[in-house]
Amino acid sequence: MSVKALSGRVFVDTNVLIYATLAGDPRHSRSREILELRHNAGVELFVSVQNLAEMYPNLTGPKSQPPDSPAVAREKIASISRLRGLTVLPITLECVRRALDLCLEAGVTRQRYFDRQLAALMLLEDIPVVLTENVADFSGIDGITAINPFA
Repeated sequence: MSVKALSGRVFVDTNVLIYATLAGDPRHSRSREILELRHNAGVELFVSVQNLAEMYPNLTGPKSQPPDSPAVAREKIASISRLRGLTVLPITLECVRRALDLCLEAGVTRQRYFDRQLAALMLLEDIPVVLTENVADFSGIDGITAINPFA
């Protein structure tokens, strides 16, 4: 999939944000290309405060080798949050209620709630596309198309 062909309102999932900060990761270049889409006239890029929060345990935990120090992780997250042309959306009570409805409809429990919360936010904000390595997390949700930009 050519990320350059994307247009409209596009949500960027946490994994893409993390890879954009890891220069040694093979998905780094593609992730940076995705973030550069914010400069394209026909594209609006979005993330949520949830995505930014999810970055911290991943950057400082055992999945990241070597793990970032808390200070480095904080700066990476702050840097992403300051990117011009990348809109950071809040999680509201309305979003939580919609996420709970989505969980109930699909029988979703435990940590999988958080993907439904992002989906709820996308639906409320009329964002039809999510770029994520975890396409299955968004499957079966009407109105959302999940694309793996690394496939």
